[in-house]
Amino acid sequence: MKEQKKQIKIMLAWTLAWVASLAFLTGAENSLWDNIIFTQIGLIINLAIGIGMIIANKNLFKTYDELQKKIQFEAMAITLGLAVVVGLTYEVSFDFGVINSEPEFEYLVLFISFSYTASNIINSRRYR
Repeated sequence: MKEQKKQIKIMLAWTLAWVASLAFLTGAENSLWDNIIFTQIGLIINLAIGIGMIIANKNLFKTYDELQKKIQFEAMAITLGLAVVVGLTYEVSFDFGVINSEPEFEYLVLFISFSYTASNIINSRRYR
């Protein structure tokens, strides 16, 4: 349990670093630098931090017991399925003129976040 708490803190640090680097990158794109080289360096740094976050997540999973792994994997499977189905339906709805606003990736990311959180909560309660 002590190792798991340590890995949770590491995962949190990587996640916050990635979110901060992405926010900086998108916010500073037009105002902070005019040279494409700086933008490319920022993208590479953001990608590297993102890879670090993925590795931290993998290391956190190693500390889970079988029930925790089952809960997480089911939540991920549900989230992946929902993201593909809802995301493609959202895109096709725009292509066919059913909706007027062009699909934004940010909305899909929010949907994925809510789906994963809800799936995790539901699965945790189901296996109590």
